[in-house]
This record gives sequence, C-alpha cells and structure tokens, in this order.
Amino acid sequence: MEKNLSDVEQRLKRYWYTDGIGELAGGGMIFLIGLYFAGQEWLPKGSVGRTLLESSLVLLLVGGAVVTRWLVNALKARLTYPRTGYVEYQTGQKNTSSRRLLTAGIAMGVSALLVIFGRFVGSFNWLPGFTGLLFGVVFIILRARASGLGRFYMLGSFCILLGMALSFSGLSMAYSLGLFYGLTGVVLMLSGGITLHRYLRHHPLPAQEMK
Repeated sequence: MEKNLSDVEQRLKRYWYTDGIGELAGGGMIFLIGLYFAGQEWLPKGSVGRTLLESSLVLLLVGGAVVTRWLVNALKARLTYPRTGYVEYQTGQKNTSSRRLLTAGIAMGVSALLVIFGRFVGSFNWLPGFTGLLFGVVFIILRARASGLGRFYMLGSFCILLGMALSFSGLSMAYSLGLFYGLTGVVLMLSGGITLHRYLRHHPLPAQEMK
C-alpha cells in the first residue's frame, strides 16, 4: 500500500515538473540574484548605487519568490492545465519537515567540512562550493529522486561541479557567487525552455488536435 502511494506521489510530482515552467521561471530569478552579486563588485565602494544594492537583497528574495510563484501558476493555467488538466498534491507536514531537516543537516555538514578544508588551502573560497553542493542536494534528492526525472540529476551535478570550480578560481566572492547564480540561472532557463518546447509540441490543445 505504501509503495502504491509513493508511486502516485512520484507521478504527481513528475507531472508538476514535466512542462519545465518551474525551471524557466526559477532560472530567471536565480539569474537576477547573480546580477545582484556581480553588481556589488562592479559598482564602486561607497557609491549610492552599491549601498542601495547591498540593502535590497531581502526585497529581491522575497519579492522574487512571490513573483516567481505567481508567474509559474499563471503560465501553468494558460499553457499546462488546458492541455493535460489540473492536478494538485498536498504534501504532508511531517514529510515536508523531515525533508527540510535532512537538507539543513546535509548543508551544515558540508559547510563545516568546507570551512575545515579551506583552512588548509589558502586560495579556497568555500562559499561557492557550499552553494553548489546545496543546489546539488536540492536537485538530486528533493527533485530527481522525488519526481524520477533524469534532467534534475544533470542539473544537480552541474551545480556541484560549477561551485567547486569557482571555489578554486581565485575570483572574489562577489564575482564567484555572481557567476554561479548567473550560469545556473541560464542553464535552468535553457533546460526549462527546451522542456516546455517539447511539452507544447507533444501536447497540443484539444481544439488543435481536431483540426
């Protein structure tokens, strides 16, 4: 019985990600975060623009999350639901909490290891590597394994490799994080765009099928 419920849950989650809209919208948000970090390095220290930029991170994250969620729902209502229907799965509070605790535990463990390792390697900037590993955990454990979609394994591996490469690049932290978020956002948008194109091609509107 539990296996059957798990299979149903996986199919529902696979359906949620099958159109690529989440990656497309989320990638755009992540790209903007990359511009935020890089912008801190471009603007001169003490300038009004840099001061405003440094104080706007919370607004960017909160506002971006709200806009991204609205955009995903709007695009799904316009493109996905008319083609393959509306399906909703309510995740149990216990299941959600356990996954959040697992992610937090892995993140703290990796962070501690990177800090220790960084003390032995003077040029090692641990934050991009930690960010890449955290993204990798989210994509591989919370996306790929939950939905069964192979592209999330590739996205997770890309984030891990990119983060580690930038940690040893010798770039400043702002540029390293800007490149990580910027490149990750571009790759996510490409993945989401290709997935959405395939979805629309294989699932025409019912009126189009009758023509």
